[in-house]
Amino acid sequence: MDATKLRQIFEKLDQALEHPTELLIRGGAAVLAHGLEQRATLDIDVLPASRFVEADLRRACAAADLGFNPSDKDFTEHDYLEIVPEETLILPRPAPDRGYNTVFRGLRLTVKTPPAADLVIGKLKRLDPEDLSDVGFLIDRFRLTEADLTEAFERLPARFKTDPVVQDNLRYLFEGWL
Repeated sequence: MDATKLRQIFEKLDQALEHPTELLIRGGAAVLAHGLEQRATLDIDVLPASRFVEADLRRACAAADLGFNPSDKDFTEHDYLEIVPEETLILPRPAPDRGYNTVFRGLRLTVKTPPAADLVIGKLKRLDPEDLSDVGFLIDRFRLTEADLTEAFERLPARFKTDPVVQDNLRYLFEGWL
């Protein structure tokens, strides 16, 4: 899906939902929702802190021709929504003074993303070429500074703050991007 299709999916989900739903998204879908046009992704990563009725969301996903937590996600060629398991989540803890960004609001569906600096920090474990493109877009679009990224990094769970790959990739961003 691209940015246009993502918006259409949000609209279809909104029309099909019966209950108020708040999806907190990250990853490629979050970057698309913020306006990166030349990006595509198959998945919408949904944070576990989202608020939804699972049966309702599953039904809405089916109506929007969107998979829901596919067991074979590494082999699927079809767009899908995935509730990201908490234990795999590389994302700073929410800061009470930094609200999430609303990227879609319908009648029943609201979609939000973490602050841009949090999204950048969430990319540091992998930081492949697509992630670098996302990071560059977010840094430019939101005029992120080294201080913004350092503050977000400090809110990471300890196991990720001490991860040498995450630390090296943060240094790489500071040396090459800011």
